[in-house]
Amino acid sequence: MKTLIAYASRYGTSEKVAHLLIDRLPGDVHVQDVVEQAEVDWSTVDHVIVGSSIRMGKIQDEMTAWLHSNESELLKRPLGLYLCAGTPTAAERERELETAYREPLRAHAYFVEVVGNGYDFERMGFLDKAIVRMMAKQTVSSLNLDEAMLDELVESAQASLRTRSENP
Repeated sequence: MKTLIAYASRYGTSEKVAHLLIDRLPGDVHVQDVVEQAEVDWSTVDHVIVGSSIRMGKIQDEMTAWLHSNESELLKRPLGLYLCAGTPTAAERERELETAYREPLRAHAYFVEVVGNGYDFERMGFLDKAIVRMMAKQTVSSLNLDEAMLDELVESAQASLRTRSENP
């Protein structure tokens, strides 16, 4: 089984999650930044996890375009969807997930959830730093991952892979 973890990350949190998942998932796991490399050889992919960050309530345009152009392939495979977003309430998380991932993908996915957030001030521009300081009350870089959600993603992925291998 080959798993593709496709991500887009403005300041590195979604990328960090993707790389954390490599060690937790069985089989051959490949991580790909869809902003840097959008093409996928779908004949080699059995399972997909997609992750993105939220900025100003939206995922990156490149991820939106990638999801749109690859939706039919994503719907043929077991799929997990995660976001990295600093949303404090369940209603805000739900709204951001609905905005980020179209309904057919969410309905097909075995996992759709926010797994944490982070702010890397070294990678931010002046305006983004000011916004984060004001809105999130953050003044230094941080990484706040929800370990329980990451564990749930891994367990769901493993269950999906077991089911697929038992019923090819």
